[in-house]
Amino acid sequence: KPQDIDKKYDLIFVGRLEKNKGADMFVEAVAELGIRAVVVGTGPLENNLKSLAEKTGANIIFHGFAKDASEVARLMNESRVLAMCSHNEGGPRVIVEAMACGVPVLATSVGIVPDIIKNGESREIIDWNAEDIAAKAKEFLSDKDKYEKYRQAGLEIAKQFEKKVAIKNYADKLKSLSSL
Repeated sequence: KPQDIDKKYDLIFVGRLEKNKGADMFVEAVAELGIRAVVVGTGPLENNLKSLAEKTGANIIFHGFAKDASEVARLMNESRVLAMCSHNEGGPRVIVEAMACGVPVLATSVGIVPDIIKNGESREIIDWNAEDIAAKAKEFLSDKDKYEKYRQAGLEIAKQFEKKVAIKNYADKLKSLSSL
């Protein structure tokens, strides 16, 4: 849920540091924008990404592995926008977690992303390149009205994934199927 804490980071990336997650594009976008960002996660590409950040001058804190969901929630609440740059995903759950924290989302069109949230209403679809990520992040970070619109829309979308609501929706769907 949203917490009343200061924003330390303009962008946050949360995930395993593997090729399919697109963290290299995230680092390049941060360098292009000249903003402050945090990467939460570890993986085989961590050293390569740190080297890329140093080479490009990207102002990124590599936080490492978050010990629990509370730490992830705090880091999200300390951030203004989540960038989910994956090339493929099943979920991704991280976008719902960000929206539940009141953090707008930039996401590639993978997994259930196009099914649960509408482009231009509650998040922005990003292409698989640093330039598009940077352009859309810059728009979010500079347009307070759009930022607040997406923040509020994300909070509403996240409500449907709360445990009690999800169970009720599932039960209602089962009831509707039994009447067929």
